[in-house]
Amino acid sequence: MEYATFDGIPAKLSRIVQGTVMISPDDQEAANALLDAVYEHGGRTFDTAHGYGSGKSERALGAWIASRGVRDEVVILGKGAHPYDGRKRVTPEDITSDLHESLERLGVDVIDLYLLHRDDPDVPVGPIVEVLNQFHREGKIRRFGGSNWTTAR
Repeated sequence: MEYATFDGIPAKLSRIVQGTVMISPDDQEAANALLDAVYEHGGRTFDTAHGYGSGKSERALGAWIASRGVRDEVVILGKGAHPYDGRKRVTPEDITSDLHESLERLGVDVIDLYLLHRDDPDVPVGPIVEVLNQFHREGKIRRFGGSNWTTAR
C-alpha cells in the first residue's frame, strides 16, 4: 500500500480509500470482516457520510474503530450537507447538525477530513467557510474541503 501525508492529519492516508456506504450495525460481523480485511492489507483511510444508510454506516465504522483500538492509525473522511428530500442543505445550520450527528455516531471527537458532499451555488461560500473554520478551531475537524463542487467554486 502506498501512503500520503496531509498536513494537520496525524495518520497516514492510504492511497486506496475504502468506502463504507454498504456497512451497517445490522450486520456488524460482516462490517468488521470487511474493515479488518482492508486494514490487514494496509487500508487506513475510510470514507463515510452523514447520509449513508441513515447513519448506519457511521455507526458501524465507529464500532469497528472502537473495538479494534485503531483510531490513531486510521483516517476518517466524512461528508455532510447532502441534499435530502429535494431540500438543498449547504447551510451553516445543516453543516453543524450533520457534523455533530456524525461525531456522535462515529464515537469520535474529531473527523480527519470533512467534505461537503454537494454544493449549492446559490449559497455564498463565505458563511460556509466560516462555520468550517470554526469547527477546525474547535478541534472537531482537522481539515475540510468539498466533494462534487466545481473547480471555480
